[in-house]
Amino acid sequence: MTLPEEGKPESEEKPKLRFNLQIIPAQVSGEKMLVFQDPERWCEELVILPANLAPILQYFDGSHTIRGIQEQMMRQNQELIPSDQIRELTKELDEHLLLDSDRFRSYVQGQMKEWMESQVRKPVLAGQSYPAEAQELKKFLDEFYVSGPGMPEENKGGQLKAIIAPHIELKGNGQVYASAYKKLLEESQAELFIILGTGHHPLEDLLVFSEKSFQTPLGIAETDREFIRAVKKRLKKRSRLGDFSHRREHSIELQVIFLQHLLLGKRNFKIVPILTGSFQLMVELGFSPEQDLLIRDYINALKEQIKEEGRKIALIASVDLAHLGPRYGDREFYAPIREEEIKADDWKMLAHLEKRDPEGFFQEIARSKDQRKICGLSPIYFTFKIAEPERAELLKWSVWYDPNARSAVSFCAMALY
Repeated sequence: MTLPEEGKPESEEKPKLRFNLQIIPAQVSGEKMLVFQDPERWCEELVILPANLAPILQYFDGSHTIRGIQEQMMRQNQELIPSDQIRELTKELDEHLLLDSDRFRSYVQGQMKEWMESQVRKPVLAGQSYPAEAQELKKFLDEFYVSGPGMPEENKGGQLKAIIAPHIELKGNGQVYASAYKKLLEESQAELFIILGTGHHPLEDLLVFSEKSFQTPLGIAETDREFIRAVKKRLKKRSRLGDFSHRREHSIELQVIFLQHLLLGKRNFKIVPILTGSFQLMVELGFSPEQDLLIRDYINALKEQIKEEGRKIALIASVDLAHLGPRYGDREFYAPIREEEIKADDWKMLAHLEKRDPEGFFQEIARSKDQRKICGLSPIYFTFKIAEPERAELLKWSVWYDPNARSAVSFCAMALY
C-alpha cells in the first residue's frame, strides 16, 4: 500500500475529498452509482463507484481517521465497516487524484512546473472529443458542414467582425460550430483571431492572456505574443499572475481546430488566446460591467491596440448558454419535452444581442440572478463591447441533453458585422 508511505501513517490518515468535485447519482446498467467528475480535469477518467458508498464518503472531510469513519458508521447504521474497505476506497480515490492529499498536491506542482517551462499548450481533448489523427480530424470536421450549413464557399468580403460559437461537446452538435465558421471564412479576411474563451473555473485574473501557441493534431496555431504584450502595456492594471488556467480549459482549443481546419494552406493567421472570468459577483449585486473600471480598462486597451494594428482582425467568443438540471445543481429535470420553454427563455436574452445591446443582455441575466447559469456571459459582453457591431445575426440555436442526469445545455452561433 503506497498511501501511508507518501503521507501520514494509517493511524493518522484523514481522507478528504477535493471540495470542487461533482458527484452525480446515476443509473449504470440498472445499478445505482455515483459518477465522479473533476471540473479541473486533474482526473481525466470518469470514476464510477457504487451508490451505497455515499454514507462512507460523507466522512471523507479531512477530520476523520479511518478508525473514526468506522466509529461514525457504527453510530449511524449500527454497521461495522472493515477498515480495509475504507483504506481501499481511500487508495482508489487518491490514485484518481480525487482526494486533497500529499499525492495530489505533488502532482499539481509537477504539472505547474512543466507548464511554465513549455512554449506550447498541448491539446487536451484530442482522442476524446475529436480524433487525434490529422486526416481523421479533417473528415470529422468536414461532416459538420456537409450535414449542416454546407461547405464554405470562397471569401465574399470582409464585413464580419466577430462570431459567437459554442464549446459544447462536438459529437452531435458540430453543425452549430460549422454555421459560425462558414460565415467566418466567407465573410472575413482576418489574419489575427482574438479568441475570448469561457473560464469555467477560477482564473488568475478577470482576463487571462496566454503567450503559448496552441498545438492540435492539425499543427501549431501560433500566438501573437507582440500583440498581447502591446495590449498589456496599455493596461492601467498590469497583472504579474500566470496563465496556468489555460492548461486544461477546453473552450479555446475547440475554436483553434476549426480555424486550422478552415484556414491552413489558405491563409496565414495567428491567434490571441484570452480566458474570461465570471461576472457572477456583478450579477448578484446588480452592478453593471459598464461601471467596472477594470473591465473598461481591458476593453479600451484591446480596442486601441486593434485600431493601431491596421491588420484584419476578427473576434471569436467561445460560449454556451443555459445549464439546466440536476447535473448543474437544479432540482428540476430537463428533457426534449421542455425544449420550447428553454428556447423561449434563451430568445429573451438573445433578442438583446440581435439589437446589439450587451448591457440589456447582462441585465436580462442579472434579473434572475443568473438562475439559468449562462456560462458565456462575460465573453459575449466583451466581444460586443470590443467589436461594436452594426448588425448581429443569430445563425443557429440548439440544445444538448444528458439523459442520465436529465439535464440540458443550450448554445448558439451568431455573426457580428
